[in-house]
Amino acid sequence: MKIPKELFFEYLLSLENYSESHLTLKDITMKEALEAQKKIIDLGFSDKEIIEMKSEELFLEYRKWRKDSGQ
Repeated sequence: MKIPKELFFEYLLSLENYSESHLTLKDITMKEALEAQKKIIDLGFSDKEIIEMKSEELFLEYRKWRKDSGQ
C-alpha cells in the first residue's frame, strides 16, 4: 500500500510553504508540516516510506495538482 497522493501532496505543500514563509510564520508553517506528516504516520507509514515515495514523476504530478487546485 502506498501513501495516498492527496495526503502526500498536502505534506509536500506544507513543506514548501514552510521553506518559503517569512520568519514570523515559520512556527505556524512547521506545525502544518508536522501535522501532515503525523497523518501519514497515523496511517501506518514510516519516514522511510515517505522518502521512498518521492520521485521526479510524483513531483511533476504534485506541481500539476497545485496548479489545478489553486494551491
